[in-house]
Amino acid sequence: MKMLKHQPKTLAKTLDYIARRSPGEHGLFWDPDGAMPWKEFYWVLQEDPSLRFVRESTIRELGLLGIDLPFLLDGNRLRLVPEIDKPEYPPASDVPERLYAGLSPKKMVHTQKNGLDSAGRKFLPLCSDRQLALRIAKRREQEPILIEVLAGEASGHGLSFFVAGPHLYLAESIPAQFIVFPKIRRDLAERLAQQVARRAEKPSPPPAPGSFTVQPHHLQASKPGGKETKKNTKAEWKKERRKERHKRDF
Repeated sequence: MKMLKHQPKTLAKTLDYIARRSPGEHGLFWDPDGAMPWKEFYWVLQEDPSLRFVRESTIRELGLLGIDLPFLLDGNRLRLVPEIDKPEYPPASDVPERLYAGLSPKKMVHTQKNGLDSAGRKFLPLCSDRQLALRIAKRREQEPILIEVLAGEASGHGLSFFVAGPHLYLAESIPAQFIVFPKIRRDLAERLAQQVARRAEKPSPPPAPGSFTVQPHHLQASKPGGKETKKNTKAEWKKERRKERHKRDF
């Protein structure tokens, strides 16, 4: 069995603190069924150099050692064990006027048209702290764009927000009308435009081995019905042959 870099019980307490006692401090939250993507938990561990060694195998190893964890691995998800109550996120009674989220530049155009969605999860995270918003976004995108959500105004129009931590709020979706997009740099705008153009100009896939592509010159010696005129072709060939002999005679 591979040796752990931490004392197993100390490591288990650290993982328990991040996952169950203070997930909101790290921008983490649990879905209503008591699960979250393993990769999101893993990305948080990668932010701490002393925890970067933790892998799925490490979680299983702790289980084999008989050390209790508040969660178990269920495919590509972490799931709270039955003994642990599923977290309940209360509705926010006092929603900040503005919340923040980090956005991939590639999703800028889509978000401007369709707003923010939860990308496969029940909720999407929004932060009252800019740095936490960027920290969450940088787990997926190297250079995210910070956008502002007019949370106070959205709440006044009936959108619900839930408290998941000191600076973390959850919402199911945010319509584009409640999002303030920054004026992006010209070089970034040009780069985004080039990416869109490249996708539009994707080359056709190469022909399969053994296939034959008909070119215009292949049809030049064909009749309207598609049958090749062998007689004319043979006569032209003989004519060219005579020309070559005549040149050699000179």
